[in-house]
Amino acid sequence: MELLGRAQHGLSRVGLTGLLAVAAVTAAHACEQPPAAVKNLDLSRYYSDRDGTIIDPESLERHRNAVGPLAAFLRHVTADADKSLRRTAPKAQAEAAACAVEWLAAWASEDAWLGNVTSKQAEYQRKWDLAGVALTYLKVRSFAKAEQRAVIEPWLERFADRARSFFDDPSRKRNNHWYWLGLGLAATALATDSPRRWAEARSIMTDASADIRADGALPAELDRKSRALQYHAFSLMPLIAMAELAYSKGEDWYALGDGALHRLAALCMRGLADPDVFDRLAMTRQDRPIRPGAGWLQLYASRFKDRIPAGMPDMAPGHRWLGGDVLVLADVLKLKK
Repeated sequence: MELLGRAQHGLSRVGLTGLLAVAAVTAAHACEQPPAAVKNLDLSRYYSDRDGTIIDPESLERHRNAVGPLAAFLRHVTADADKSLRRTAPKAQAEAAACAVEWLAAWASEDAWLGNVTSKQAEYQRKWDLAGVALTYLKVRSFAKAEQRAVIEPWLERFADRARSFFDDPSRKRNNHWYWLGLGLAATALATDSPRRWAEARSIMTDASADIRADGALPAELDRKSRALQYHAFSLMPLIAMAELAYSKGEDWYALGDGALHRLAALCMRGLADPDVFDRLAMTRQDRPIRPGAGWLQLYASRFKDRIPAGMPDMAPGHRWLGGDVLVLADVLKLKK
């Protein structure tokens, strides 16, 4: 409870000159000005084949340029949120947290991400970014003033509605994209105290658990052929994070499907140690070097250290779509129990 106590103490010292004013807890402190909000998403697919296994370099470069402002915004707010919760001095905590909240409120007031969407790829981007935004806000929510919450939280609900509506079409693939939507809905549920969102997220996690075979494989991700291992790891990122959010509410989603998520994690870890495992499962040689995803292994190890085998590859401790550093998130979730 020490971190929460510090957060609450720091919050009382944060001064705000208006809803979107620059936060300051000392005369010398000021946040950077947030960039203009991005409302419309005009993105195109960057795979050259129907199965999503071959990346076209020129299309990928155009995509990266188009999402650059979104990625930069998320990296900035996640860095401020993590910086806040890593600090021990209440004033320093409040300074960094206030800037993260300030930027979120600025984009919320402009309905960022909620404009015109031109493609499936843009819809995919929106639900990935929803997860990152909601998890970041969850980290710093205790620092937000009532007037900021009144802007940010209804926006998150609209954001979640738009992300969810794309998947209302039953023809949409219920693969890793479905799982990332689940994380966005789960994080929004905790960030806005929404039982409806939580029920939606639980339903998606139930689907995911049913998707996982007895051997731990995800059939839809095996279809990615030479990238099957990569996409199994990519699927674990939202699924492990969702299970940890649920654990903070006293729900054990690891137990769903007779321990389905544990089976998936175990298979993926075997594949990371020996990619030949997935060469055989996907009946295609996996791309090397292997891309293990980010954050999920550290988050899983924070609860199940004894399940982690030796020889796991280095993995980034977080990602903007996971709200930044997952170990900071784990500390926040422990305080919610």
